[in-house]
Amino acid sequence: MALFKKKAQSEPIQAPKGPEKIVPENPYLGREPIISREQAIIGYELFFRPGTTLKAKRLNDRNEILAQIAKRLAEDPKAEVSYPEEVTDANLRDDDGKEVTQVTLPEIFYSLKTKGVTQSLGQHLGFIDIRVDQLGDELRGFPAIKFPLQIHLAEILEAIKTEASQAAEAVEDPEAKKDLDDSGEPPVPEILQKLERLRSAGYKFVLTGLTEVFDGLDDILPKFRYIKLDLQKVAKPSSLIDYCKGIPLPRDEKSKGATNVLQIIAVNVHEPEEFHQARDVGCDAFEGFYFVKPDPELSLHRGEEYRKLLQLLTLLLSSPELKDLVTAIEANPVVSKHLMVIAEIDSRRKRDKPENIRDAAVISGVKRITRWTQLLLYADAKAKVALDATPLLQLVCVRAFFMESLSTKLGAGGGLGSSDLAFLVGGLSLIDNLFDESARELLSHFNLPGVVVDAIVDRSGILGQLLSLAEAAEVGDLEKCRHLCADELKTVTLDDVAQDSLLAIKNFVSQTQFAPEEDVWENANSVLEESSQEL
Repeated sequence: MALFKKKAQSEPIQAPKGPEKIVPENPYLGREPIISREQAIIGYELFFRPGTTLKAKRLNDRNEILAQIAKRLAEDPKAEVSYPEEVTDANLRDDDGKEVTQVTLPEIFYSLKTKGVTQSLGQHLGFIDIRVDQLGDELRGFPAIKFPLQIHLAEILEAIKTEASQAAEAVEDPEAKKDLDDSGEPPVPEILQKLERLRSAGYKFVLTGLTEVFDGLDDILPKFRYIKLDLQKVAKPSSLIDYCKGIPLPRDEKSKGATNVLQIIAVNVHEPEEFHQARDVGCDAFEGFYFVKPDPELSLHRGEEYRKLLQLLTLLLSSPELKDLVTAIEANPVVSKHLMVIAEIDSRRKRDKPENIRDAAVISGVKRITRWTQLLLYADAKAKVALDATPLLQLVCVRAFFMESLSTKLGAGGGLGSSDLAFLVGGLSLIDNLFDESARELLSHFNLPGVVVDAIVDRSGILGQLLSLAEAAEVGDLEKCRHLCADELKTVTLDDVAQDSLLAIKNFVSQTQFAPEEDVWENANSVLEESSQEL
């Protein structure tokens, strides 16, 4: 018998694992384009939804309670337990029981840094709303050059008024009088000092809510680079714009080519007439979707080449024979040119360089050619604007990819035979912008399923609801997005809307890669340290 027995190693005692922590959803919602006088995109106003961090906390708290309930029931199956209420966007409340309405800076940073929002902008700027109380250390590390920060005038005036009121009370105290300048003049308001320090450090500020000239405006304007004006709320737009542009700005050493004149952005420009008015009174840029409405000056050149594109698209949608497809493509020089470029890009992976249109058609395939033909409907070959800055092209293409991606979330009950139908609806949803015909008349030329035509014309059916959701996300209409996700599109979440919006932009970039001499996307996935896209 052995004197010593080998002691058995006992398994280390492990604490029971709690429920896996839920990370916050992506607060990104959508973006509205800001367009220069040359009709090129220079930036976007970014929209975010509030409460994503709080929702994750509430879900984690609920899961902890559910885990405790499960443990208690395992010990005593007859125990009386009370289950916590489910956490939804509709019933989310803060600790005071109030609805969450404000997005926090950490939520915005989370979306910019980890969810691809920054990369989705390419070379363009991202305009973000913030509050006066967020002008502090929270901004440390924020990419100031890339993201102009919007502040409402009413908040600035309220901060100045509050400080003046406090100063007036303090003056009654003999000790407080020592704080006044030797000249007896009151000190510069703290909010203006903050803005000046941040401006000197390279931050770009955007003033919103201005409607008229008032005493003290001269002290505020030099802190800003841009002013957003809603011309419907301004009594004398020309006078106000001239006044603002007459205020000299401090020299900006942080940005190359920066102008020393305030740049005026007209907002809520959704009709061509509103664009013409804003341009004529001297606005430098325009925020809105006015470019989706037919207008002789804004619409693309509706020449014979576009009719040929429509004919080619009709053929593509009818499963053509290869010889018929080649003949139709050769009759469209614009398509032929880009198809050869696309095929060369694809051939790098397939190692099969195309020698002619037939080779290119075989390499790229009908589906890819069909999509390119849809894209080219919205690309003005005569315009001097890069494709990544063409508003109509980018809007419709991102919409199509967004709808295609989101349609996969609908499941078998969604009624869609293929996600290609969703792409088709998005891609043709603005076709009436191109021609002097109604959408239904134009679409009647194609051999399209009725659900596609009805979705585009009437927004009916599941495809119509997807199109409505895409349009709501584009303008940052959170309530409409919530309604659609909670009602007609129950399997789609707001997080899906955020993620698929960004995925759609990425897909747009990957589908529009040109040869080096025409490649306007080479920097689309990088964040510029300094933007050359100044207004």
